[in-house]
Amino acid sequence: MEQKGIRLSKNSGVVVATLSADSIAKEVGIEVGDRITSMNGREIKDILDYRFLVGEETLLMEVVKPNGEVIEVDIEKELDEDLGIDFPEMKIRQCPNKCFFCFVDQMPEGQRDSLYIRDEDYRFSFLFGNYITLTNLTRKDKERIFEQKMSPLYVSVHATDLELRRFLLVNPRARDILKEIAEMAEHGIVMHTQIVLCPGINDGAHLAKSIEDLVRFYPAVASLAIVPVGLTRHREGLLKIEEITRDDAREMLEWIKPWQKRFEKEIGYPFVFAADEWFVKADLPFPPLETYLDLPQLGNGVGMVPLFLEQFKSMRPFLPKSVAEPVRIFLATGTSFSAHLEKCVKSLRIQGAELEVVTVLNHFFGDSVTMTGLITGKDIVKAVREKTQKTASAEGCGEMLLIPSVALNEEKTLFLDGTTPQEVEQELGLPVHVVSADAEGLMGFLQNIPAYLHR
Repeated sequence: MEQKGIRLSKNSGVVVATLSADSIAKEVGIEVGDRITSMNGREIKDILDYRFLVGEETLLMEVVKPNGEVIEVDIEKELDEDLGIDFPEMKIRQCPNKCFFCFVDQMPEGQRDSLYIRDEDYRFSFLFGNYITLTNLTRKDKERIFEQKMSPLYVSVHATDLELRRFLLVNPRARDILKEIAEMAEHGIVMHTQIVLCPGINDGAHLAKSIEDLVRFYPAVASLAIVPVGLTRHREGLLKIEEITRDDAREMLEWIKPWQKRFEKEIGYPFVFAADEWFVKADLPFPPLETYLDLPQLGNGVGMVPLFLEQFKSMRPFLPKSVAEPVRIFLATGTSFSAHLEKCVKSLRIQGAELEVVTVLNHFFGDSVTMTGLITGKDIVKAVREKTQKTASAEGCGEMLLIPSVALNEEKTLFLDGTTPQEVEQELGLPVHVVSADAEGLMGFLQNIPAYLHR
């Protein structure tokens, strides 16, 4: 490894935020604040370019120091060996659409700026499974997707009929989604798709057409999720959308079954899946976990509850039989998952540990919003207080509150209403622990209750 001469550089690249100890990058003289502008003669525009190019065994890197000095660094390493560099978060690209069912437009005023960002960034779709509409891709974007094989992508279709889709997106210039999908498929890009169903608008014959159009691209279009529209009480100035009733949900679940059976016969895969929220709204039991096969749309709320229930059941034998000190543990959850969590909790027998589910009504968005990921700190405080007023803990019994991580931002520091777990802890006067929202997170905590009691 050696440093080479100095030459001019374009004002591009990614800035080094942190370096791990004993890293290759630190060894060759790269420092925090340096800007990596090219690798092996290829321009670095963002983190994805860096990740795509860094896997080679031999690297020639152009690095710009904070004072403007430009150096070239030769590196020889093992294939796919990491250089030990981390970068700042990418700035997300904004969405050109104004969908009348977009959650951003259903937010109350006065919240933090990040909650009003309409994200439409193919890079975040590839990295994190964010859904995009493919309406703001440039030719260069597409060439990059094809070259770097950014697959799978997650695509919000909503309707394949061009005029209807433009109406739903409130974007008269939106391109034909079927042509966009066809181009992606031709270049080997796999896509998972979704339709947010708005009653009386993109259901019925429109939904049937969309399913028929999309399944033609299987396996490039690997799956389709049907998701019920989410409505909050903050819809001022937006098109009126009907609430999905219990009967609507039951009808939808029955409607989807023949499609799945047909596709299992024709392509060997059910292709179209109903989001968990349909079963919650329908007040019907979930199908077995195996019906979700490879869980292609787990991050989109398809199969999350069945997976939780199955994992919870399998991990029960590993819980302690008792705890040395009595403790009352409150488990905060949204209304849609409450009954399922309650059933799980009732199946547990840990002597000395009393587990109570706290159903959090969503006053912030409105009671029609039932997902656990959208409950807020203030609503949690209200629900726990009501619970503790009804039944007090026995004398000498410790108390604690478990909050699912999905209700917080990525850093696990803020609820949607801007409150923090620490503020909830102070308001209630009892320890708050944030746990992963899956069964593994909850059961892992319960396996170690004694340790948490003394924190």
